[in-house]
Order: sequence, then C-alpha cells, then structure tokens
Amino acid sequence: MVASTSRRVPRGTSETVRFRLGARNARRVKSSSRVIATASQQFDGTDAGSSYEHNRVAITAMKGKRPFASAAAKDCNPTAITPGADLSGCVMPGANLAGADLSNVNFESADLEVSNLAGANLRTTNLTATNLIGASLAAASWPDGEQSALTLPNEGDEIVDLIATARTSVDVVIYDFGGPNLVGQPSSPGALMKAVQRGVNVRVILNSGQECGAMDPASQSLCAGQTGLDPLYATQAALKWASQNPAPGKSAGLYRVQFSSQNYQITHQKSVLIDTANADGSPRSAAQMDSGSKILVSTGNLQAFPVDWGQYETCGKWSKDSSGNWSCQQYKVINADYLTNPAATCQGGKPSGCGEEWAARDFAIKVTDPALMERIAAVYGADQSCQDWNEGTVYRQLLDSSLPDTWANGTLLADGSRYPQMGTTAFYGGEPNPELQAQPQGNSRERQLGLIASAKESLVVYNEEMADPDIANALVAADKSGVRVRVVMATAFNKGTKVPVQNGYFDYLTANGVEVNLLDRDAPAGVYYVHAKAIVADGINGFMGSENFGYSSMNFNRELGLMLTNRNSASSSWLPSVQGVAAIMTAFEQDWSNTQAVSYKPQKPSPPPPLPPLNPASAYSGANMLCVQAPPGQLYEPQLPQRTLPPLAG
Repeated sequence: MVASTSRRVPRGTSETVRFRLGARNARRVKSSSRVIATASQQFDGTDAGSSYEHNRVAITAMKGKRPFASAAAKDCNPTAITPGADLSGCVMPGANLAGADLSNVNFESADLEVSNLAGANLRTTNLTATNLIGASLAAASWPDGEQSALTLPNEGDEIVDLIATARTSVDVVIYDFGGPNLVGQPSSPGALMKAVQRGVNVRVILNSGQECGAMDPASQSLCAGQTGLDPLYATQAALKWASQNPAPGKSAGLYRVQFSSQNYQITHQKSVLIDTANADGSPRSAAQMDSGSKILVSTGNLQAFPVDWGQYETCGKWSKDSSGNWSCQQYKVINADYLTNPAATCQGGKPSGCGEEWAARDFAIKVTDPALMERIAAVYGADQSCQDWNEGTVYRQLLDSSLPDTWANGTLLADGSRYPQMGTTAFYGGEPNPELQAQPQGNSRERQLGLIASAKESLVVYNEEMADPDIANALVAADKSGVRVRVVMATAFNKGTKVPVQNGYFDYLTANGVEVNLLDRDAPAGVYYVHAKAIVADGINGFMGSENFGYSSMNFNRELGLMLTNRNSASSSWLPSVQGVAAIMTAFEQDWSNTQAVSYKPQKPSPPPPLPPLNPASAYSGANMLCVQAPPGQLYEPQLPQRTLPPLAG
C-alpha cells in the first residue's frame, strides 16, 4: 500500500480524492506493472435496520491487469458486506472493514491483502485460505478457540508484558536465554526479577551443553566453568538478588535455575509458561487452568543478541619471554557479578547496551487452550524433575497425540526400555547409532513431512538449518507435483559469506525447482537473522516450533512445535490460529521480497548428502551437566553446581 485516506461524508454525495505521492512511492507506482485502487464504503450505523446500512468495497485497476488473481476470481464490485454474506473468492485487497460486523461472512479463498480488519467482529467469520498478508487484525474479535500470535522482533515487547501478568508462576524452558528485558540486573530489574519481587515463583531450565567428560564431581565442576553457561549463572544471580529484595509490602517468590534433563541430546524447546503450576511446583490440570493461564510457544531463543554477556576472564597484562613466547602476567575478570546487561560485555547491540532478546526473525503462539496447556505443563514437570522414560508417563502420550502439540521427545535404547545412560557411547552426538531405536519417540518428523505432502499449490518455509534428507526429498517431491515451494533462510554464520554451510542441500533443492532466498545476517539494518522454523501449506495449514530441519533435532532433542490452521476444523490436532498463519505469511512475503535477499543458484547439482555413517566407536561419549531432582515439595531451590572458572592459558 503506497497511500490511503479516510473521511466522513454525507450520504448521497460524491467527491474526488487526490493523492500526492512522495518521490519514493511515485517511483514505485511508475515502475510497477500492476497498480490497483480500492474504495471502501463504511456507514455509521445510526439507521439500524436500514437496507442502506451496508459496507461496500469497490476495486479497479489503475495500471496493468484487472485486479483479480485469475479468471476464476470473483468480481465483487460493489457487493454489500453484511452479516451472512457469501464473499468466497472475492478479490478486495486494501478493503477498509475496520470495526465491521462480519458475523457469518464467508471469505473462504478471498483476497484481503493489506486490508484493515482492526476491531472487526470475526467470531463466526469463515477465513479459510483467506489471503490476509499484511492485513491489520488489531483488536478484532475472534472465536474462543482462536490462538493469537506474535511476530518477532517487531512484537517482542509483548513477551515482557505477558510475564508481567503472571500471578503465581513463570516457568521457562529454552536453549539460550537472558538479557536486560527478560532477566535484568539489580540496577534495572527485568521481567523475571520483577515477578520474583512481587511474589511469583520462577523456574528456568536451560540447555546444559555437552562439554563435560563425565558425571563425576570434578568433571562437573570443570564443565560449570564454560563460558557458554554464563547466561544461566547470570540469571541465577539476578533472581537471587530479586528474592532478597522483594517489592514493598510483598513476600518474594521462590526461584530455581537448573540444567536440562539428560534424556535428550539438546533441550531446544522454547516456551514460557504463565500460571500453569501449583504452589508446590506441580503442573496444573486442564480444570485448574484459569483465565490467567497461558503458554508462549516460540521458535526463538530469548537472549541478548548478539550474545556477548556473562562473566569471563581476559588478560590485563601480557609479557614476552626470551624465546618470543607470550604469556599472561595478570588476569582480569569481566562482569564478576554475572550482571545480565553489563555495558562492558555488550558488543554489537544497541547503543544503550545489549540488543533485545528477540532480535531475530521468529514467531510465537500464545496458547490458552486448557487441554494443550495441561500437556505442555506436564512435560515441563517431567523434564524439570529429571524423570526417565518409565517415570514420565506423559512422554508416551506424545507419540500419537491428537492435540496440536508436535514434539521431538528423544529416543530409546534398541530394546525400548529406557533413555540412554549418560556418558556412554549410546548417547547421540548427531550420528545414527545402532544402540538406539531407529524410530524417534516423538511426532515431529511425521507431522512436518505430512504437512509438506499435503500442499496442493504452495509451500512457504522458514528454517535455520537445512540438513535433513527426509525434508529435502519432501520439498523436492512437492515441487515435482506442481507445488510452488519457496524457502527463506539466513546465509552462513561466517561474516560476508553468501553461500550456506549446507550448500549440498541447497544445490539439490534449487536444481530441482525449489526457490531459495537467503538473507545475510551481517547485512545493514532491515534484514533480520532468520531463526524461525515455520511451514505454511496452501495458505491454510501450518507448523511453527523449535524444530530445525536436522536429523538430531527431530530425533534426539527435546523440541516443541504446534500444528496451526486458519480453517474451522473438527480435528483437535490443529490449533485454530488465523493470526498465526497470517503472521507467518506476512513476514515471509516481506522477507522474500527484501531487496537484500540473495536468490541461491545451484553450484553443484547433486542428490542430498547422505546421513553420517553408522560408527558407534566415534559416537559422542560426553555428558551434559547433571540435572538434579529436587526432593518433593522443594521444586524451587537452585541446584547449579559451584561455579569454578578454569585458568586461561597464556
């Protein structure tokens, strides 16, 4: 949309509207092959019951082709838009229907791109396959089952607002976490610190890494010193301070910061649970969930970005011996108190300090469905208390879930008896291992492949990784069947590199018709690092979650995603979220058409690289940091080991 205006005029009058375009928009109009004008008629509603009280939308071509997507599209000029109207297939981009009563209106397969539906009554509106790219949906009234969505980084502040609503508990499980907005420090408390100060119980589970050689105390202590765990220790220091400094007239809440369960290669789930735990830390049932209960299921890590904070040592004084070798004579500790926003350790962020914890392109769904919240809270409880396969009965419920929850749930030993013992060659390390079951104990791979296969006309795909043969083959098969498949990802991590690390997969995809656009994470402002993991088929059904397209991610990790739909579905395995599907599609079109996007061209067309060979002898044999099970009734005591930083080599 390049220009718009709104005015009130008396009935029965006509007027001429002139737009004065700035130089930039004038150039856009001049260079475009197609320009349309949409006029929306909104009555004031003062003559209730009058046949004249209708909304109408007229659309015409100012330049180029007629404004309809295809010959089959319906010309609805100027159909009255009243409750119950059948406007299926109508093409009316830019329509101003703000505040309109759209009860029982059928917009199935209609084009409402960049339309204004703010404040409209959509409680019984059929929006199946409706093009809502760029549409304004603020403050619209939705059906009770509709789940709202956030697009990051644009709406990241709403995560802070969400935590501010917590009355009893906040539980976080995430891969990377922390920073000035969500954690904070004594001089400027963040959302979690404020929650503890006002009496809310807070728990944080962070991925424990894979740097320990064994589970003995000495190895654990050494592992605790790795700088990758700084956010965890910084978070604990911040929450400890908050518990000692409650808000006036309040008793501080309890807190617990801990390493993730060893049942999974990586705990990569990204969720924030609000008021879903009882006072003793046990998960609430669906019946116990109330109007304040909600869960944010995200594709993004909530960490200061770029990640460059936490305690570390550096050399303050170097000297060179007679042989020319340098050694450190005086070490300097930076951020000794593990502050979460120390100016000295925030590099590359905003001028005021660390960048926001939601600086990448990501999405999140705010879940309020009681049954779904019960399931997610139960899994959190099992993982938080370090339960094994036989203890965590909820784990089996994830295999054939009829709900929208889509999990990577680790995998078992070949005999199906338990999760692998930590510190053994049965642990994953990313390589297939004959000591493990071939079938992962989750539903993520099956559901994502099914979604891709369901597409008839279009697929849009976000992901951070492209390293799974099943997914690559499914995308190519979709393209061969006539589906337009488009993928948006980031370039390689290496600064200035325009070719992705996994270029064999991109060669395979693009040589077989899949379109791939890449955004450079080191590009100027206006380009976000693409971290999202999302799929939308035919503009109707979608997936959004923590799962990357990787063998380990979908087989061995703890991951959570959601199946989304913008249609009225009787199946409980789809989460109704018109807003979620629209958010993904809107962001995708923006990123796809970004002038700095690079269209990948195949370098060496080839089949997808095979999985790593089976080689148990080289399977990873390290252990995660120990997940300590708290005694009953003591689910909030911190359990991190003593932090001991090893001396740095000169």
